[in-house]
Amino acid sequence: MFKKLFGVLFPCLLSILYFGCVDPVAPEYIFIGDQIIIEGLASSIPGTSYVTINQTSSDFGIYRNLFQEGATVSFTNVDTGQTFLLEEREDVYVPSDDFAVKPGESWELDVVLADGRNYKSRPETVVEPVEVSEIRAEYDKELIFREDSGKFVPGHSILVDFDDPQSKKNYYFWRFRSFERQTYCEVCYGGNFRDGECKPDNTGLSGYYFVYYCEQNCWRIRFNENIEIFDDKFSDGTSIRKLPVGNVLLYNKENILVQLEQVSVSYDAYEYYKRLKDIVDNNGNFDAPPPSAVVGNIFNPGNADEIILGRFTAAAASQASIFIERGQILEDMIESTLDPISETDPPYRPNITTAPCNESRTRTAVRPEGWIGN
Repeated sequence: MFKKLFGVLFPCLLSILYFGCVDPVAPEYIFIGDQIIIEGLASSIPGTSYVTINQTSSDFGIYRNLFQEGATVSFTNVDTGQTFLLEEREDVYVPSDDFAVKPGESWELDVVLADGRNYKSRPETVVEPVEVSEIRAEYDKELIFREDSGKFVPGHSILVDFDDPQSKKNYYFWRFRSFERQTYCEVCYGGNFRDGECKPDNTGLSGYYFVYYCEQNCWRIRFNENIEIFDDKFSDGTSIRKLPVGNVLLYNKENILVQLEQVSVSYDAYEYYKRLKDIVDNNGNFDAPPPSAVVGNIFNPGNADEIILGRFTAAAASQASIFIERGQILEDMIESTLDPISETDPPYRPNITTAPCNESRTRTAVRPEGWIGN
């Protein structure tokens, strides 16, 4: 979710002062290239820990974050000295599927890039989680305003109930994964699906695109797009009811399973996510240039002056799921649908009409826990 946000544009706010008056000048943003961005989470829920490593780049005025391949990434338990190596998968590094942290433990992140540069995090202690007692979903045909479309879009607001512990400072951060049934596992434009990938068709017979149905049950995975945090400063020890913690937009009308994590974080982590939320909220969306550097707890041991963006967080979470049926919704969905144009025989012999559901962060053939129906 943070990948788009960190375009890493540092502000240069120019003000011209004259005797007795100030003329306001619009801020100018200067792009700083070759900045390292590291985001990591060591979670108490197996299968949800990750690390992303990117470097900023600008080619022909296009700002991009380039994933850093070939890094050696590890989590270290500070108390025991035990180290867990992470595996590179697509554009993310992940530990084994059974990896999980526990409350009270302290953890560090260590990253060595392919070129030898080394980055570490300061120790992070895992805070005791707070259980979600109830989860709800409320539909709103004008849930949020999207800058890209210039209009309000429909969706469900996710709300939770929980009992905040008394006489103890608590800071919360919410994230979720959603699962929808996926019909097409590949779409090839100007070509055909062969040998596990889309390849150009040199016969000149193919149309604009072909769709390939999933060979087995397949679910598309999405992640939350907004940042939701909470400080119990004014609600210590009370029962929190119907607190909005996420938006599930109506990208399509497939039924959807939402797996929510209520993460208990440290004060430092809360302050980091708060700055992140302020940047996103004040700039409209993730593509807007951030007005300040979002620096966390990661540093270069060999160069104290290097600024590293992002943060490593070790945290425990409680989990709650809700299955939402969306077939009866009348409002238009956000995504457009593709006409099912498949290969025919002839001219393609043999013709291929299906593709596998390859496992990734955004797709799975494993039936998610809590899914209802086929």
